[in-house]
Amino acid sequence: MRAESGVTWERVDSFVDRQINAEKSHVWPFAHSYPIDVRFLILDRRHDVPMHRPDHLEVVIFESGELGYEVEDHTCMVHKNDIIVVGDRIRHRCLPLGVSQREARSVVLSFLPNLIHSGAPLGDDVQYLMPFTLLNASFPNVIPAGTGLSREIFDFIERIRGELPGDSERSRLAIKTYLKMILLALVNHYAELGATREALYRQQSNVRRLAPLLEHIEQHYDEPIRVNDAARLCAMSDCCFMHSFKEVTGQSFVAYLNHFRVARAQELLASTDRAILEISLETGFCNQSYFGVIFRRITGMTPLEYRLQHAGRTASGSLQTAVSPPSTVKMPPTQ
Repeated sequence: MRAESGVTWERVDSFVDRQINAEKSHVWPFAHSYPIDVRFLILDRRHDVPMHRPDHLEVVIFESGELGYEVEDHTCMVHKNDIIVVGDRIRHRCLPLGVSQREARSVVLSFLPNLIHSGAPLGDDVQYLMPFTLLNASFPNVIPAGTGLSREIFDFIERIRGELPGDSERSRLAIKTYLKMILLALVNHYAELGATREALYRQQSNVRRLAPLLEHIEQHYDEPIRVNDAARLCAMSDCCFMHSFKEVTGQSFVAYLNHFRVARAQELLASTDRAILEISLETGFCNQSYFGVIFRRITGMTPLEYRLQHAGRTASGSLQTAVSPPSTVKMPPTQ
C-alpha cells in the first residue's frame, strides 16, 4: 500500500497531540459538518503522550515504518500495513520513537458513529459498528498485515477522500457506502476469529433482546419513554438494561432516543413546511427550546439552518439518508 502523490502529510505532534484535552479525551477536529475525515500523519513523536480515549472511531493503516503501540495494559509493535481499529471505549496511545528509529507514517480514517447509526431502528447499522462496540482489553484491535486487508480498506479510504467534504447529497451517499464497505470487511475479519466469535454471538443476542423496545420507539417516539419503561419492555432490570443498551449501541438510552427523534425531525424539516414548534412536539420534545439545544448538539446547526440547507432536496417528500452496500453483514451462523 502506498499513499498517492499530492496528499498532505502532517506531523502527529502538531495535529493529534494538541487535541488531547485535560480529561484525556482525544477530540477530533472535523473540518466540516459531515463527521468523517482522512488524514496522513507522520509519526515522529519523541515525547510521551498520556493514555487517552478518542471521542470518535478510527481505522488506522500503517503506511511505513514501525512503532510501539499501547492499548489498555497491553503493548505491541505495529508495522507496515498493520491496521489499528480504535473505538471510543478503550485507552490507547502510540509510544515515542526510539533514538535510532525512523519516522513511521499512517493513514487515519476518523468518523462519528452516528454517520452509520443515527437513530434508525437497530439492525445491520449496529452490526457494522460491532468491531468498535466489542472493543475491550482482550479484543485484538490490531489486525496484522498478513491478512491482506490493508489494501482493500485503503482503496475505500481513498474513495472517501475523493468525495470529501461531502457537500452534496450524492457525495454523502457515496461516502457512507464506502465507509460501510470498510466496516463490512472488518466485521467479516473478526467473525472468522475464534476468540471473538462468542462475543459476536453475545452481541447479536443483545440486539434481539432489545427488539421489542426498538419497535416501541419506532411507533411511539413522540411520547415520553422513561428508562424503567424501556427496561421493562426488554424484560431486564434498569441496571442490566442500561449496560446492555450501551454495549450494543455505544450510546446511553437517552442519547439514542434523542438521535432517533432528531433524525425524524430532520426528515420533516427537509420535506415539509411545518412550523419548527410543531415539529419539535411531534418528534417527542417537550418544548422548542430544548429541541433546539439537542438538535444543534447532534447536527451542528439549528433546526432553521438545517431546513434552509436541506429543504427541497427530495422530490418524494422524504429525506434520503443512506445507500446500503449490495450485501448485508456476513455474521457467523447461530449454533
